[in-house]
Amino acid sequence: MTLRNISRFSVALSAIIMVSGCMPDMDLDNPKQLSDDTYYTTEAQLEAAVIPAYESLIGHNQGGYARAMYYNLLAPGDDFDKTFKWSNLYQDTYTTPANEGLLKSAWMDFYNGVFAANLAIQKITNFEGIIDSGKKDRLLGEAYFLRALNYMHLVQLFGETIPYWDEPISDASLYYPGNSENGQIYALIISDFSKAAELLPLRSVLYADAANKGRATKGAAQAYLAKAYLYRPILERGQAAEFGKAQIELKKVIDSGEYQLMDNFRENSMWGTVHENNAESVFEIQMFNGPDWMGGDRSDSWRWQEIGVPDGTGGSWWNLAPNQRTFDEFEDGDPRKFMTMWCPGGAYYTELTGNVADWDYMINNLSSDKHLYGTRKECPDYQISDIDNEINTRLVRYSDVLLMYAECLSEAGNDNKVITDQEGPKYYIQQVRDRANKIVPSEQPHLWYQNAPGYIPNVDELLASGKVINGVAMNSIKNIIVHERFVELCGEYVRYFDLLRWGMADAKWLDSIKALGWSEKAMYYPFPEEELSNNPNLKGNAMN
Repeated sequence: MTLRNISRFSVALSAIIMVSGCMPDMDLDNPKQLSDDTYYTTEAQLEAAVIPAYESLIGHNQGGYARAMYYNLLAPGDDFDKTFKWSNLYQDTYTTPANEGLLKSAWMDFYNGVFAANLAIQKITNFEGIIDSGKKDRLLGEAYFLRALNYMHLVQLFGETIPYWDEPISDASLYYPGNSENGQIYALIISDFSKAAELLPLRSVLYADAANKGRATKGAAQAYLAKAYLYRPILERGQAAEFGKAQIELKKVIDSGEYQLMDNFRENSMWGTVHENNAESVFEIQMFNGPDWMGGDRSDSWRWQEIGVPDGTGGSWWNLAPNQRTFDEFEDGDPRKFMTMWCPGGAYYTELTGNVADWDYMINNLSSDKHLYGTRKECPDYQISDIDNEINTRLVRYSDVLLMYAECLSEAGNDNKVITDQEGPKYYIQQVRDRANKIVPSEQPHLWYQNAPGYIPNVDELLASGKVINGVAMNSIKNIIVHERFVELCGEYVRYFDLLRWGMADAKWLDSIKALGWSEKAMYYPFPEEELSNNPNLKGNAMN
């Protein structure tokens, strides 16, 4: 079953998940009534059990990457600012009200994913029908992966004291748990990703059947396990990142030979089966812009509409935009700037009228916030007649794996190893920088790097250059890793959480968000007001 069409299955299965928990305790059995007791009786139904947990990442309530997560993950950082287009957007980020709808929808969608994964784990584990053992392991691995990933999102947003469920709700008394214990959900995330890494097949094996493209793989589970180890200061407050454990998992991904950097950096944000789920993709969300069924599209992306070209050009709402810090972070000669942003010297945008808009046109048609820029990454270069599209959201790329691995090697004291030594961090940083310098023949003809390479220096040259970027001297490997993650992964939802995890060990990394009003109290968003009203056993976090 292709994940491009998961929404059709997820609606029916979500109904089973939600309704079955509300059925009265009566000795009645209607064979035509779908329930979690009567549905999961065939291999096909078992395979469908994991689909709602994938769909939750997109978000039927628009709380996933279809919409809310652009704001929930990008707005708190120092790299994107709100625009005049949405003055009541829950920024100033650090005074977010508990009744903010984008937070409520995210809470709902990711918990739907947890509930779906819990049910899938139970049904797959207890299935007594005929099914290939390898397929059963794969489905169980997907369920564990998705439970961990949905929980990881919830803890990143709301902190580790959120409610904890690790099995389907079988009794009404289980609907209203209190706060989870410190470390409880982190332990589950680590356990689930570890189990998934053992159970899931390699990408090359799973994707040999094109219908499986987009499903979780062994490499995705290993990469996310490593990321969870690095994110431990966020997922379990007061605890240090586990660099040694992350290094082991990242090395497995690298040594697998399953992934490689694409020659064309922009190919990692383009639309179409040729570009999506490519050799650099470790895990991405499969978007599908289908017909307007059941009241609206449910598996698509609003990214171009929400944060694309500046207001006044091509119909974009432009509610959130890259700021001057982001523009300045890119080095001269780095083509990634123009593949990431709408900005001076960059790409042109074609409107429905056929007008080709350059940056001067965009600025001339922009009434306010002319100090901000536009988001080109994972957005089309031309206006479409719909507010949504089906460009996949890339959550983990191989370049992220390489940079995380470089960070682990650096933390282990290997900064002085030469750039060609695979035991040192420079080797892996340089792979990412080398790719940035490559010619991009498929780019728009007026862009200089279509015919000439980029010219950012190598790691050793940057270290010796005396260059200072946004107040940070490029005189250490750590500083270069911080910089490289900023520009390589800009707009891919990692910047704020990188700052948090580094800042818990060295407070200087929090300076840029402190200047915007951040305090440690605001590390997480408040629990949704409605959730606290409905659950008398639950207490909010510091932001409530």
